[in-house]
Amino acid sequence: MRTLVFCTAYAPTQSVWDTRYRMWLDAVQALGADQVLLVDDGSPVLPGWRDLHIFSGDVIGEGFTTGPRGKQVLFHFRRRLGRADVLDFPGWHRSFVFAALYAEANGFERVVHLESDAFLLTERARTFVSSFSDGWVALYAPRFDMPESAIQVAAGDGLHALAAFARRPYGAMVGRQHEHEMPFTGVERSLAGDRIGETAEDMPAGLDYAAQLPSRREAGFYHWLPGHVRRVPAQSVTLHFCEGGDGLAALGDGWANPEPRHHWMLGAESVLHVPGLPGDGPAVLRMGVTPHVFGDVLTRQRLIVEVNGFRVRSFDIMLECVVGCDIPAEFLRPGDRNVVRLIHPDAVAPSVLAHMLSDHRRISVSVEWVTVER
Repeated sequence: MRTLVFCTAYAPTQSVWDTRYRMWLDAVQALGADQVLLVDDGSPVLPGWRDLHIFSGDVIGEGFTTGPRGKQVLFHFRRRLGRADVLDFPGWHRSFVFAALYAEANGFERVVHLESDAFLLTERARTFVSSFSDGWVALYAPRFDMPESAIQVAAGDGLHALAAFARRPYGAMVGRQHEHEMPFTGVERSLAGDRIGETAEDMPAGLDYAAQLPSRREAGFYHWLPGHVRRVPAQSVTLHFCEGGDGLAALGDGWANPEPRHHWMLGAESVLHVPGLPGDGPAVLRMGVTPHVFGDVLTRQRLIVEVNGFRVRSFDIMLECVVGCDIPAEFLRPGDRNVVRLIHPDAVAPSVLAHMLSDHRRISVSVEWVTVER
């Protein structure tokens, strides 16, 4: 069966292409697809790889039958749509729709969607995907008890359902989780995996797939990829800020009550008391964050990080993401608690932004987890 493998893409810099997307492109070669497609949402730069053919357009439908016929291709939308809110992401949706209708127009018989941070780790998983012949299924994400939309495959009658979904008006999807709106014919639970994220110290044993993987960990983290070797685990501490999470004891001033997945920062600044790490030398701080934004009125949240009184870095956060920064050794207190001060000058109450909202808290950025690693 003629097979298309695709991912959606956006890279603000060339280094993101050369890390996240190059690693994904090399990994999917094991599926032996007839064509691999990246659909780009208006990136300001494009990869200069010799083995990638690039074509561009302004609307869905351009290049469906006139684009390059190479083994690996990238379609670039010239205008970025991006993401307006947690459940409003027109850029991703447009890219997904483009790939689904591109597959239909070009006669592909099997379509495999693998997001650029999702990987099939075992031959069992790769065999399942490359031999799938009828229906439209996603793998299963046990962490959230829902279909894992980052890994899905359609073939046979499933291709008609995929194309029909792609033709639905996007407005009907805003505010809804795509995982529950896609009319999958099944959810495949025989393959073990989950959304691992950046909190994993190493790849857990026994997984067939992993999603939401970082692209900038040490090379040994990717020992399951060809050409990589297992790393020695680093000294680190990870705190989770969901309801009942192990990070609640680290909270100082400037925090709301915990919610099921995260904790909101309140007011002008928030304080964390992070346990010290053994040894010496610099460290890396990473945080999984989501900004409080509101349409065109509030499009970003600034976040300034200080450690033990030393300013480390500032960020402009416009969507759910992972931010990270290096902490020089002289800023840290070995074996002692470290005070992380998070300054967020754009905090505002939802009730100020819209009269129909009753939340009067000045919220800025929510945090799901924090990792500090030597």
